[in-house]
Amino acid sequence: MIELSGFGFETLCDDGEFLLSRIDRRDGAPTWLTVTLPAQQPSAHSQARLEHAYELRGLLDGRFATRPHALIEHRGSTALVLEDPGGVSLAALPHGSWPLGRLLRVAANLAAALGALHGRGLIHKDIRPANILVNPDTGDVALTGFGIASHASGEAQSGALPDFSASALAYLAPEQTGRMNRATDSRADLYSLGITLYEMLTGALPYRANSPIEWIHCHIARTPIPLSELAGNVPHQVAAIVMRLLAKAAEDRYQTAQGLEDDLRRCLNAWEQSGRIEPFALGAQDCPERLVIPERLYGREAETRALSAAFDRVVRQGAAELVLVSGYSGIGKSSLVNELHTRLGPSGGHFAAGKFDQYKRDIPYATLGQAFQSLTQQILTQDAEKLARWRGRLAEAVGTNGQLIVNLIPELERILGPQPAVPELPAQEAQVRFQGVFGRFIGAFADPEHPLVLFLDDLQWLDAGTLSLLESLLAAPNLRNLLLVGAYRDNEVGPAHPLARALVAIREQGVPVHDIVLTPLQVGDVARLSGEALHAAPAEVAQLAQFIVEKTGGNPFFTVQFLKMLAEDRHLAFDPARRVWEWDMAALRETHFSDSVVDLMVGKIERVADATQVALKQFACFGNSAASAMLARVGGTSDAQVERALAAAVEAGLVFRRERGYAFLHDRVQEAAYALIPESERAAAHLSIGRMFATHASAEEIEQNIFEIVNQYNRAVGIVDDPAERRRVVEFNLIAGRRAKASSAYASAATYLSTGSAMLGDAGWQTCYALKFALESGLAECEFLTGDTGPAKERLANLARRAVDLPDRATVAWLRVTLFTALDQSDLAVQICLDYLRDVGIDWQPHPSREEARGEYDRLLAQIGDSPIESLIDLPLLTHRDRRATLDVLTAVLPPAFFSDENLVCLVLCRMANLSLEYGNSDASSIGYAYLGMVAGPVFGDYEAAFQFGRLGLALVDERGLHRFRPRVYMCFAYHVMPWTKHIRTGLPLLRRAFDAASESGDLTYTGFSSCTLVTSLLAAGDPLADVERVAQQRLGVVQAGKFGLIVDIIGSQLQLIRTLRGLTRSFGSFSDEAFDETSFEQHLEADPCLAIATCWYWIRKLQARYFAGDVTAALAAAAKAAPLLWTSSGHFEIAEYHFYAALACARAYDEAPPYLHEAQYRMLAGHQARLVTWAKHCPSNFACRSALVAGEIARINGNEFEAMREYESAIRLAREHELPLVEGLAHEVAGTFYLARGFTTIAFVYLGNARLAYLRWGALGKVEALDRRYPNLVHEPAADTPTRSIVAEQLDVETVVKASQAISGEIAFDKLIRTLMTIMLEHAGAGRALLVLPRDEKLWIEAQALANREGIEVQLHNAVVTPRDLPASILHASIRTQERVLLDDASLPNPFSTDDYFRTTSARAVLCLPLVKQAKLIGVLYLENDLAPGVFTPPRLAVLTLLASQAAISLENASLEEKGALLEEKEALLHEVHHRVKNNLQLISSLLNLQAARVTDKAVADLFADSRNRVRSMALVHENLYRAGNFARIAMATHVKNLCGHLARAYDMRQMEVELLVEVDDMQLDMNRAVSCGLIVNELVSNALKHAFPDGRGGCVRVELGMVDNERCRLAVADDGVGIAPEFSLEEADSLGLQLVHDLTHQLHGTVELSRGGGTICSILFNPTGRG
Repeated sequence: MIELSGFGFETLCDDGEFLLSRIDRRDGAPTWLTVTLPAQQPSAHSQARLEHAYELRGLLDGRFATRPHALIEHRGSTALVLEDPGGVSLAALPHGSWPLGRLLRVAANLAAALGALHGRGLIHKDIRPANILVNPDTGDVALTGFGIASHASGEAQSGALPDFSASALAYLAPEQTGRMNRATDSRADLYSLGITLYEMLTGALPYRANSPIEWIHCHIARTPIPLSELAGNVPHQVAAIVMRLLAKAAEDRYQTAQGLEDDLRRCLNAWEQSGRIEPFALGAQDCPERLVIPERLYGREAETRALSAAFDRVVRQGAAELVLVSGYSGIGKSSLVNELHTRLGPSGGHFAAGKFDQYKRDIPYATLGQAFQSLTQQILTQDAEKLARWRGRLAEAVGTNGQLIVNLIPELERILGPQPAVPELPAQEAQVRFQGVFGRFIGAFADPEHPLVLFLDDLQWLDAGTLSLLESLLAAPNLRNLLLVGAYRDNEVGPAHPLARALVAIREQGVPVHDIVLTPLQVGDVARLSGEALHAAPAEVAQLAQFIVEKTGGNPFFTVQFLKMLAEDRHLAFDPARRVWEWDMAALRETHFSDSVVDLMVGKIERVADATQVALKQFACFGNSAASAMLARVGGTSDAQVERALAAAVEAGLVFRRERGYAFLHDRVQEAAYALIPESERAAAHLSIGRMFATHASAEEIEQNIFEIVNQYNRAVGIVDDPAERRRVVEFNLIAGRRAKASSAYASAATYLSTGSAMLGDAGWQTCYALKFALESGLAECEFLTGDTGPAKERLANLARRAVDLPDRATVAWLRVTLFTALDQSDLAVQICLDYLRDVGIDWQPHPSREEARGEYDRLLAQIGDSPIESLIDLPLLTHRDRRATLDVLTAVLPPAFFSDENLVCLVLCRMANLSLEYGNSDASSIGYAYLGMVAGPVFGDYEAAFQFGRLGLALVDERGLHRFRPRVYMCFAYHVMPWTKHIRTGLPLLRRAFDAASESGDLTYTGFSSCTLVTSLLAAGDPLADVERVAQQRLGVVQAGKFGLIVDIIGSQLQLIRTLRGLTRSFGSFSDEAFDETSFEQHLEADPCLAIATCWYWIRKLQARYFAGDVTAALAAAAKAAPLLWTSSGHFEIAEYHFYAALACARAYDEAPPYLHEAQYRMLAGHQARLVTWAKHCPSNFACRSALVAGEIARINGNEFEAMREYESAIRLAREHELPLVEGLAHEVAGTFYLARGFTTIAFVYLGNARLAYLRWGALGKVEALDRRYPNLVHEPAADTPTRSIVAEQLDVETVVKASQAISGEIAFDKLIRTLMTIMLEHAGAGRALLVLPRDEKLWIEAQALANREGIEVQLHNAVVTPRDLPASILHASIRTQERVLLDDASLPNPFSTDDYFRTTSARAVLCLPLVKQAKLIGVLYLENDLAPGVFTPPRLAVLTLLASQAAISLENASLEEKGALLEEKEALLHEVHHRVKNNLQLISSLLNLQAARVTDKAVADLFADSRNRVRSMALVHENLYRAGNFARIAMATHVKNLCGHLARAYDMRQMEVELLVEVDDMQLDMNRAVSCGLIVNELVSNALKHAFPDGRGGCVRVELGMVDNERCRLAVADDGVGIAPEFSLEEADSLGLQLVHDLTHQLHGTVELSRGGGTICSILFNPTGRG
């Protein structure tokens, strides 16, 4: 054991992860090097790298490398001891100043060292100065840092950035970044060496970057800074060598270290001999001795362009596309798509790839999980900030269903954290839920800046679940920025293949599908490939290429393998002397070669060692890839032994390493390895693997590996003889089937369940009943879900006979009811339910009477008694297994019952409620109570209880957590219950929540029903029709994507009513337009009985449309069509619409009907009104106005005209009160026609005008135009003069305008406002460039420029005068002059501004100049242009931009004022601080004078100090008052003079003098300069009086006055009653400093001074306080 503690250490290099030191052993022994881990807590990865370097010690050449000596423990962590070849770390030497000769010698020796390393089959992979030791004097070098070195072949890219130290990122080869789809070989070391040499020559790196992502982008996309720019004295030839090393593509670099060394030594010799290096051809000796096949595509130029074009379209347009690449095995499908992967680095796109496996096709979604696993791992390598952003995006995408995706991609849990369990759903809903969640998950990776390429290889082996998921994804209208690329063997996909059938359906949906068919390579392509591999001209290899094509058929994979085989068998030989490849064509043609690539690969496998063959055969049993841990368990060995066993296979290019395991190079290699297992031994091999997995495995491990276990066992079922083991295999199949079913992979689940059931056989019913029942019931459900309904019916019938207990009979009944409901056999579904109920003692008929239903409801009310209904929420949860099963069956029968008998529905719902009261609440209780609320009002007349039952169902969901039927309960309560007791708007939020909950859970049925019922509610509530149409269009897209034909038809008819009301159909009242034909649609509805509810709603909508159009006959005909179908819509608001509009139509028709029809029509009218009266009683907010309007019509018919007028007015008032504009419009119109018929024209036109306004407010412009045509004198202005359809409905996206306007108006900071304004304007205009021009100082200045690019919108703040190069000056001045916008749809066509110089030098197409005007004042101009397309500034965009421009003008002016205000505030703050500091400084001076005076013994001098101090204090008081007042312009003089006089009184100790000081100052203010002057004058005069006016202790008074004499003059006076002054005294001639100051300050004030000498002294100064005169 080596102990290092006693040695001396010299640090050579510390890169933060590893510390390289030289140790002095102090006994004269040779020095050693050590690599230690400086971190206090070294990472396991760092220690593993030291261990790996130590394992390579036998492969390293001590002449060029630091060979490991020992691996020891040092200070608690691993340390590596190395032999010391001498030298210092290259990282420690200064770069950029190397003498060229010395540098070339070191460079050549480095190339030699790399050549020696590569010759031993190793790649260093971490070449950088820190890993190079150099002797600067001799030029000797040695390599160190072998922690990630690997063997020279078999290293495929992983797709993620390897774990490099931060300092290594600058030296990575592009293929090492994980973004290039290129294998890493010895040429990666040459790139890193190129970076190192560049740094040595220039002292800088060839790229500039600050983060790992930036470094990656540099290496794969950026051009290095030309070496000549940084080191112009470097010879051109040396610079060319370095730049060749920095080529992005490995094929464009030096291919060998020997070739590089040769060129470097040639430069060195020339430099040493002549000091010059003449140009020569690089790479003359650069021919590798080992055959290296270029990683380029040959003969695929057109296909590559087609695939790139598809990606470019996705980037440019955003729409998802599907590209299918087909061809024979080995034709190059994967290579073609992987070439696209290389392009994604610069574009910022994401690439996810998965490969289907023919032996794992029953594992659901395994390939999708594999594809996104790599993306997930990339996210995990990012920094905390980016990881948090990803966490937010992904969490938002998956919502509460994250566990569904975590089951597929376990690594995702490391990003999202633990996910809640997802509730169980019926199978179809679960499938829709999974597809929706997975679609949103994919959408999180696909955005405009980072489009996603999803590559799925070998589609011929895809599983049914994935196929269904892909169909769903491609049909989703909201999935964008996705290029889905699929590759498949077209010879294995016939017309009957599921993929072929799915592609037909996908194309029919209008999804863009592009086919790329790959054909064999031509001779010329093979010649280019061979020539570049052999470093020979195509002509030299022409015969060889022809021969290869003859043998391989031009198959690319076969071609490459054939070339490698020729080299391995020495048919292609390298001549080291001539450094060329040689071959003998005659000998080749005489040699027998296999014509099958599989045979070729078999032969290749047979050449490796036996241990490797055994490992490959075991590996082949897993499929295309396997983890090292799995292979180790199968072989009963360790990971290290697996690595050793497969090393030869890696070296031979049969397999390649990947993260945590291995993968076969190609399917053909896997097939060849599998073919080596004798067919009779294959089952045993799979059985061995299955047992290996299952033996001693915990339940958790079995669950985790269940698909791998089952797939192995199921391929060995025939030889599993032990009954216990067979039963265990059956259980494994049940687990796998349930897992697959939970993932909505029903075809895969059916395979597992079928296998398990077949293994049990019929005997299983006696020996393993529970297991057999679980398998068969699960299989029956999966058969039904995959559309195999015939076998499902038979299996369920058999299960019904076999079921032995009530829960099992309930399970079968539930499945059968669900099946026959889906098959539109409602009667049979009901009968199955009734048969089951008889087994539990409930004997019902399919069509019970209303009395039976009422009896069950009364029993329910009796059970509840006096307890409030809401108290039922506190009942315990149902635990009785049999009762739970019964409730589930009752729940299942509700849908068919709704279509067969209303009384049966009531009976079922009441029994569900009674069972809940007796046994406790369950999920079924919530839906039962909710739907009971739907029927209790209309059927039993108990509307109050109905609302309470509905609210109880809602509370069970929201408060007790019974979420299974949440979407249904939400929708039922919001739509079927609330509108009969609450305003229809009340339920809208809950109805929207129902849609969200249904979408999240995958409940397609209620996603659809919550959509159409929302549209119904919005129409009934009178929401603006434009908004309702938008909602309807959006929801129509959702149900169309879900292929929910029933709801598509319902929303389609709703939309046509909206469109005709808005005047968008061919004629008002008709539904027909360019996309909709009434006749065809009606035929479609009548042809399918399953569309009964859609048919009913269609005729109700047509009734409304015809009534609005005034076609009463057609309206009644529509009502007659709807009447027989009303049974489908019990509890729907459509029933209310039917009775309301049918009543109005009957009333209109009554007047024109013959007398013999009056009685029947009146009876019908009264029947409709009776319904409305009942509803109005319980919900006046929805029905009072409707009932009043119909009551008015009845009164009119009965001749009670005054009663009719009262009811009409009541209807109008109630409609307005409850905000129902459509009813208000109808009431006004009916009243108007009433008065018009009676000759009251004036009042009639008032009502009709009000009707018109109400319809206009509703957005019913078609109705408005109809009124205008019928009553042309109704208004003076046509409808078009009001906000018409062209603006109100189509051109203004109100939401967009509001949001954008808020964003603009919300910014007050000028710079931020400009950035926001430019971004919003560019986004909404469709422009590529925008300029903001503002007038300033009588010039026009460009304030900002916005540009649209791939990364988004870039806003640059400018401050430059406008020039003709910036924009067309003629257009700018025209817009400014007229203050109107100037628009050119296509500037390339002749136009009034064509002669502008700007258009001659630019390619601008669409141009818009938009003035920003506020109250006729020009604030600025916005200039927009698009140089890609004409006509982009469409009328809708112009309308939005015009509104935004007006807001922008206001905001710009406000921001300018705000900015000025901010400057003023800043100035005030500055003045505040200045005055504070001046005051403090003056006080400091005053204090210093005071201190100095205290030290003076001479009284005269001390007095001088005191005078100076008082003067300073006077000035300080001004600044103190300014500081405290906050008003920096003027001083309140009363306070200031009083403070000053107070200070003087204290300074002269007036209390001892018996002198009184009086101050009288008016409430006035002076500016700072005058205040200072006045203060100093007061200071001098008062001081003078106190010192001289009262000698010898004489008492007296000093008075200070300041005030206005008149409007323009102010008087400052200081008076005393002391001894007075001499008559000859003059201020002008005074010799004292103080009095001279008074004189000078008076002069500064432009004032006059006067002295009075009577009874003392008075000094008066007159001045103008404003400074004038």
